Amino acid sequence: MSIKAKFLGLIFPILFLFGCAGFSNHTVYISQQQIQSKLNEKLVIPISLLKVFDLSLSNANVRFDDATGRMYTKFDTQLLNQISGKKMAGKLAISGNLQLDSITNSVVLNDVAVDDFLIDGVESKYSDAMGGIAKMLGSQLLNGLNLYTVKPDALKVGSTQYYPKDLKVTGRGLEVTLSPYQ
Repeated sequence: MSIKAKFLGLIFPILFLFGCAGFSNHTVYISQQQIQSKLNEKLVIPISLLKVFDLSLSNANVRFDDATGRMYTKFDTQLLNQISGKKMAGKLAISGNLQLDSITNSVVLNDVAVDDFLIDGVESKYSDAMGGIAKMLGSQLLNGLNLYTVKPDALKVGSTQYYPKDLKVTGRGLEVTLSPYQ
């Protein structure tokens, strides 16, 4: 067998494997810190509760639970009473399921629950009422929140276009599997 034939016999399988690699899945990793940053950016504008209170959220502390697939987040809160002008500090804890939105190529927060809402120095009878309002309105306001959009350069490798196919929640972050369009 000639050297040219051996070379072609080796190079074609290698080129074939490289070509097929363009048709395999690849994964994008999203860290807790990336999600925390996005939450802090998106929630910088105060949320109005019944046009009486403005709720400001900051310092998101995110934790992922790979067993349930939920994200748990605690925020520092500032509550401004629009009537009296009084500011109060506290903590807000929420949780929610993370899902892929294939139309926007995004990770979205759904099934949001307000797990805890505590305001420093508020009497328990008022605290319970405020907690109830926060649970009712908070889940509605935060449901469907876009947490992360997959970057366009991750969705196209060479001439192959990809789409988000699967989302896996791990203890350290999120893994988004991208698959090629067939």
